Amino acid sequence: MGAFLARRLLEALFVLLAMSFLIYGLIALMPGDPVDLMISADPNLTAADAQRLKALYGLDRPFHERYWNWLTAALSGDLGYSRLFAVPVTDVLLPRLGNTLLLMFAALLVSFVIALPAGLLAARKPGSTADIGINLLAFAGLSLPSFWMAILLILLFAVHLGWFPAGGTGDGGVGDRLYHMVLPVIALSITSIGTLLRHVRASVREAMRQDYVRTARAKGLSENRILYGHVLRNAMIPVVTILALDMGTLFGGALITETIFGWLGMGKTIYDAVMGNDYNLALVGLLLATGTVLLANILADLVYGWLDPRIQYE
Repeated sequence: MGAFLARRLLEALFVLLAMSFLIYGLIALMPGDPVDLMISADPNLTAADAQRLKALYGLDRPFHERYWNWLTAALSGDLGYSRLFAVPVTDVLLPRLGNTLLLMFAALLVSFVIALPAGLLAARKPGSTADIGINLLAFAGLSLPSFWMAILLILLFAVHLGWFPAGGTGDGGVGDRLYHMVLPVIALSITSIGTLLRHVRASVREAMRQDYVRTARAKGLSENRILYGHVLRNAMIPVVTILALDMGTLFGGALITETIFGWLGMGKTIYDAVMGNDYNLALVGLLLATGTVLLANILADLVYGWLDPRIQYE
């Protein structure tokens, strides 16, 4: 287990290093730079001022030199300053990473709580009215883009009914934060519910065809005991994979959902950083998002062993 975990962490660090080079290169290819924005905002800046600012921020140096300087500083713990907020990027990103993780795990929890019993019901009665209805709802969830769902929820529950706020993160304590989370979580979890529901149904149906289920039935065990005592645990292994992979999808969806709802999370921060040419903030934000997805995949690998003791870590 220890060697396996060390190898997976090393692989994750290598992926992060490669991603840092790729993201840094993509940001460098963006038109304009922070000094160009300063010049457009202040016409009194002269060409000499622009040249001096580019030298100050290292923008007059070749790409490989700029990347190497950023990488060595980052490895020493200095992730740079945010040009938009004029503070270290960690002071901006860490609280907002917490907001995004809160939103994502709430969406995952809601998806799991709804998809698991619905998928089990559909798997136990294939071809029934309940199965057809649940499948239609799953396909509807998969077909609805999160941004479209977000706009629909704002129009219905915030504008017309006035039950929930149209945006914001909430600053009045836990209850107020949860109150502001309702609509973003619903918008973010719709697609996940459809995906999970389909995989729970398929995994349970596949597990119920296995020989150990026939043996359990031959012993006279009840269907409930077979389902919850034998089938469910084995069927959850592919579902855990989907949950881990869904972290990346949720991060992508969170970028749009947070922007629409004005939720102060990583998605909205990265969007603002890219639009404002805040190189350090955008780069570190994207790397934090990548690292979170990589850690979720490592966690999923560890859960495999807990669900199925036959799995050996080598």
